[in-house]
Amino acid sequence: MEAKYKIGEIVKVYEYYADEIIKDAYYGLIVNATAHRFEGGCHFIYHILPNDETRPKKIQTAEEFALERVEI
Repeated sequence: MEAKYKIGEIVKVYEYYADEIIKDAYYGLIVNATAHRFEGGCHFIYHILPNDETRPKKIQTAEEFALERVEI
């Protein structure tokens, strides 16, 4: 299975509370994607460099469902 998003893409990242209500959102650049394979499928974790002044400048991680492609 191939990753939905590619390295170098700009995405909008959503952060959720435990009950899946959106807590926050920010834009970022995908710098890596790690595949986690299991019986019956594959799950991707994306490593994202945020573009937000209020967020620390360190790599964040997000699952595929929490990302949205940004059209430029």
